Amino acid sequence: MSQKHLEKLEEIYRMAMKLLRQSRGKVLLPKSIGKTEVQCLNTVIEYSEQRKAVLTVLVTSLCNKIINPRQDIRIHQSNLKKGYSGRTLDTKYITPFMKQKGFPAMVESGWLTRSFEQNSPYDLKYRGKVTPPHLKQAFLTLVDFIETKKTSAEDYLIYIMQNLILLKEKNLVVITKIDDKSKFSIKQIIVMLEEHFEKSSIVGTARLPVLAIYSVYECMVSELKRFDGMKLFPLGSHTSADYRSGDIGDIEVVDEEEVPFEGVEVKYGKAITAQMILDAYDKFKKYPVNRYYLLSTVPSDNEEMKKIIKTIERISDEHGCQVIVNGIIDSLKYYLRLLDNADHFLAKYGENLEKDLVIKAEQKRLWNEIISATIGHKK
Repeated sequence: MSQKHLEKLEEIYRMAMKLLRQSRGKVLLPKSIGKTEVQCLNTVIEYSEQRKAVLTVLVTSLCNKIINPRQDIRIHQSNLKKGYSGRTLDTKYITPFMKQKGFPAMVESGWLTRSFEQNSPYDLKYRGKVTPPHLKQAFLTLVDFIETKKTSAEDYLIYIMQNLILLKEKNLVVITKIDDKSKFSIKQIIVMLEEHFEKSSIVGTARLPVLAIYSVYECMVSELKRFDGMKLFPLGSHTSADYRSGDIGDIEVVDEEEVPFEGVEVKYGKAITAQMILDAYDKFKKYPVNRYYLLSTVPSDNEEMKKIIKTIERISDEHGCQVIVNGIIDSLKYYLRLLDNADHFLAKYGENLEKDLVIKAEQKRLWNEIISATIGHKK
């Protein structure tokens, strides 16, 4: 493992940019790539947002094949005979590169998923559960072609990189900035958020409430005495599991030594259950967490609430943490009342929408339309 991997990725990125400039924004297909390979590559690119692990593992494998041509990239773990550590390479070089370029990226590594962590080679018989099945077949076919048909890993990467650049540009939407003199009321802000959540019926919708809660926490951590000396961890990928050591939820406030102080789990379209609370408890019970919130867009029924109350009481007795179950909108109403200026929240929400890679261009444009319509009604 070396810096050579990163240098090669940068070189291929520059080549992809040059090709796109020459073709005026059209992807150029390297002549060495056949019809079957194009179909497989396009499938990986099509699912690059929803199945980031597949893209990440493929890019890692291809990059390593270029740097170490004698390495069979199907043997992706160092504990396998003649294998290498794909996870290490991904964590140190590939995922940081993908993040830096604004491409779909995992929180830490594509290998930290059940789909790719199995201790067996990525041959055509690989049994890892990659969904949908045709995406799994596309990935395995590409890796197989590299090893059995000696196809060009570099050409594959050039083609992938061109497509990722165009996808990034397609999703680039500048969010309308809020005028300091706008002075939106809390009621107006809540109506705007509800409209944004409800009308966003595409992939990434579940991410919107997470961004809203994270944005209001950014404001609270900087304003409220309760959070003096605390900091907010950067928001990870909502489509990834909590693999970082110590992760306790979607949103996490930590002290100066990065010990968890407060956590939030956000659920979209799923009512909170007692089992969800117990699952959260398993994540935070070894830390001196003061409060833990489970927030949802859907209320729990009466029978489940009885179980929830008993579970919360038990955790309070055992651990001391105050577990709070509430609605996302109700929580936002309360949090916004704590801020000196609710418009600061709107500014943060806009910033997070603009830079978030999960949020689609349509969702960003919708937010701009909502802002414009609300400003128009205010005049």
